[in-house]
Amino acid sequence: MRGDEQKAEKDKAMDLLDALTKSGAIPVENASLHIVMAATHGFDKTVVETVVQDNVSPIEKVERSTLILAQTIHDLPSGELIEPSQLGRAAAASPRLFE
Repeated sequence: MRGDEQKAEKDKAMDLLDALTKSGAIPVENASLHIVMAATHGFDKTVVETVVQDNVSPIEKVERSTLILAQTIHDLPSGELIEPSQLGRAAAASPRLFE
């Protein structure tokens, strides 16, 4: 969404919240907000071709994308988002994420 579309949708959501709470007269207690994000990862070749022909692990590519997304969402460095036992392997596969 572009900036103006995003603002319009945000205004609609706030209007709905305002209507549901009668402009704040009804408190919202014990509420939680759930956000679902979906991501896909495309390959130029099939997974088998990527492994056999290019000798590249597709898992490392997906893991790198996932770490970038997690860094953005949680505002934490990669080193804090990964199991300590897996840190060396992940850092070897994606060294720039661990600088």
